[in-house]
Amino acid sequence: MSGGKPVQPRIVVTLDGPSGSGKSTLARQLARELGWHYVDSGAWYRAVTWAVLNSGAAACDEAKALGMLSQNSFQCQPDGLISFDGKVLGPEIRSTEIDAAVSDLADLAKVRIAINETIRQQLQVPQVKGVVADGRDAGSVIFPLAQLKVYVDVPLETRALRRHQQNLSSDIASDHAAVLQSLVDRDDRDALRGKSAPVIQPDSRVLDNQNYTIEQAVGCLLEWVKALPA
Repeated sequence: MSGGKPVQPRIVVTLDGPSGSGKSTLARQLARELGWHYVDSGAWYRAVTWAVLNSGAAACDEAKALGMLSQNSFQCQPDGLISFDGKVLGPEIRSTEIDAAVSDLADLAKVRIAINETIRQQLQVPQVKGVVADGRDAGSVIFPLAQLKVYVDVPLETRALRRHQQNLSSDIASDHAAVLQSLVDRDDRDALRGKSAPVIQPDSRVLDNQNYTIEQAVGCLLEWVKALPA
């Protein structure tokens, strides 16, 4: 894998922001509206974590994770799902086991570099017309040449309330205080990731997603995409 500056022949829009900001929902819907590929960077980390655990190794096993990425095929589907050696991964990468282990893998700097390079390679797939990517560092690290970088900003309390309500609507037992604390812990851990920490870049546009409906937020994003130079 090359460590050089990524080549970016297609239009890329990135949505960064803290956990629970709604960036994944917006990115998925925006990609659907544009007919582009959706890249869920979090799903990539979960997919690699699943592969490492499935091999019998621990998520913090750097050598195993790097070996998985170099020796196996990880591919992005248009809807953001990840396939591993032809197997499309779904609920298995959203389990509580993966929830508990994925941060251990994401803490490995060399693994993050390798995953980011693998994600960039998706731009070379002929069927890809454009990409909408979301994550903590989609615009700052994964796609630094993105034509449109957006930081989705939502206050902590609002993020916690939304996550709590989503859990309840999905019949998942939820305690608001526990949800709030989990987001605080996630924010604190993300802040320690150096260049991969979610921060507003100088060339980013900020989307205040506190009071928007999904339709309003996506509409705003569409206008920003349409305003890009031809």
